[in-house]
Amino acid sequence: MIRGVSLAAAAIALAACASEPASPLAQRRLLVLGVDGMDPQLLRQYMREGRTPHLAALAERGGFVALGTTNPPQSPVAWSTFATGLAPSHHGIYDFVHRDPHALAPYLSTSRVEPGSAITIGSFALPTSGPKVELLRGGVAVWELLGRHGIPSTFVKLPANFPPRGGPHAELLSGMGTPDLLGTYGTFHLFTDDAGRIAKGNPSGGQVHALRWSGQHARATLYGPPNPTSATGEPLSLPVDIVTDRHRPVALVRIGDVEALVVEGEWTDWIPIAFDPGLVGGEVRGIVKLYLQSVRQPLSLYMSPINLDPIDPAVPIAAPASYAADLARDAGRYYTQGMPEDTKALADGVLSDDEFLAQADQVFAERLRLLDRELSRFDRGVLFFYFSSIDQVSHMFFRALAPDAPAHDARYANVIPDLYERVDAAIGRAIDRAGPDTPVIVLSDHGFAPYRRKVNLNTWLAEHGYLALRSDGAGDGPLGHIDWERTQAYALGLNQVFINVRGRERHGSVPASQRAVVAERLARQLEQMRDPDTGARVVTRAYVLDPGDYPDRTPDLIVGYARGYRSSDESAVGTVTERVVEDNRDKWSGDHCMDPSHVPGVLIASEPLVTGGDPPSLADLAPTILSRYDIAPPPAMHGTPRVQWKGEAR
Repeated sequence: MIRGVSLAAAAIALAACASEPASPLAQRRLLVLGVDGMDPQLLRQYMREGRTPHLAALAERGGFVALGTTNPPQSPVAWSTFATGLAPSHHGIYDFVHRDPHALAPYLSTSRVEPGSAITIGSFALPTSGPKVELLRGGVAVWELLGRHGIPSTFVKLPANFPPRGGPHAELLSGMGTPDLLGTYGTFHLFTDDAGRIAKGNPSGGQVHALRWSGQHARATLYGPPNPTSATGEPLSLPVDIVTDRHRPVALVRIGDVEALVVEGEWTDWIPIAFDPGLVGGEVRGIVKLYLQSVRQPLSLYMSPINLDPIDPAVPIAAPASYAADLARDAGRYYTQGMPEDTKALADGVLSDDEFLAQADQVFAERLRLLDRELSRFDRGVLFFYFSSIDQVSHMFFRALAPDAPAHDARYANVIPDLYERVDAAIGRAIDRAGPDTPVIVLSDHGFAPYRRKVNLNTWLAEHGYLALRSDGAGDGPLGHIDWERTQAYALGLNQVFINVRGRERHGSVPASQRAVVAERLARQLEQMRDPDTGARVVTRAYVLDPGDYPDRTPDLIVGYARGYRSSDESAVGTVTERVVEDNRDKWSGDHCMDPSHVPGVLIASEPLVTGGDPPSLADLAPTILSRYDIAPPPAMHGTPRVQWKGEAR
């Protein structure tokens, strides 16, 4: 929460303003375009090469600066700061994952699901209330402040806003952080009779379903969310039946009562499916896309994660709730999953490079349809629209920009610059449709850097005596391999280190009075870490944090890795590996979870920028938007308005 403001007081203030009439200032318009991962260094290069003429013209008209990102520079952290104008210490989001200090288990940082209640009779459960989904981001969002003053706003696909916390005069559609129907960040499905693939088991990001053949029919079962009528939590399911053609590269796919004709090498449109728990009016609806990779020798059918159906979502994804369905009816169904580009399927080898890029093209085209719909009715207030494509594609294809890229990767050298061109064209179209009198802000939450070397931080902590392992190698929970009585510190998430504080952690070993001492000593040692193979510095800076407004969530240190280095995925979930630093050979080859000084974002505006004093940062954006409507930012916002609007002294 905001310092000095209770939740009760904030609720009373919101209720008092809920019926605030529209302000005359509401006729002022402002278009804000968020482009996740757009890098200022690359953008300047592409401007010089003439690839991004619309952004170049916008910068010439107003201004262009590198935008300071958050610490750490992770998307849920950064977009939470954009939305609230608050530092992580005040909005409470520090990473993609946090940890429960009592259960000693990780959880998704931005939202929490509490199960509903039920009356149990044997193996049958009668639901009496549905699950409750809670947004964990603190602070008052900019659209809430605008609404209190009668200014309408629409925020489409803003990350770290699930479930959407609305307000008067606001329309919101949640983005990154919105789960699929299984409650994950995205679990894909592969139906196959490939014995090699089946033998490997489920990859990290999906499920492999072995097909059972009977003549020309192949059958499997698709498992959905838990059955609310099952006392044991058995999942709902649907039969999947694939009928092949002896002579043509096509298949008829039936999922429950729905069927679709799928052509080899082509993606389907959205297919609505429904799981039936046996309750009146209780169907759980989702949507999927299919891609038939091969129909013979072996058969391989990719299915997207089961997205929430925007026409009838199982959990809230919009505020007001009707907004999601209205958007789908006007522009067609769309990805509701927070990160739609299936980087997991590419990383796991389930999708090829070309198949992933085809899917990313679909995501981008779909976003353009949503943007067109919003621009067609944008006549006042604030319109914010978010693009994910540069971030997700850069993660997977930064390898192609390396001067020494192998031939297979080098053939994709134009993927990222071409995508910048497409985003530039979309921004140019949006500027034209908004009209010359509508001010425009384009921003990114962070930039990008190569990710060449993995850092196994928990291994380093173990080698330096901060973390100890159980002799039997096992225990309760995901971190059960740690011997807590002999552990002083552990890493969890991509940039976080926690001191094992007595009275805070379940099995704390470090007295609370020594927390700061241990953290400072550890920070100085981390800053001396060297790559054993090259001698290069691994950590640019380690930051010791105060507890802030969320002491149970706040890490004791944030590790700012040097350019080219990042935490390994294994270390991010607490694993101890053999080597401290090793080559990153994954397709996930670009990243930004490093020291914020290495990956600033982008700020471009159609009006002159105010760049005096401290360098512009993401915390300045909320005050800047408010200043367009002559709204003074609340004391909790420490940012500075960065745009000189028309009529102001220049």
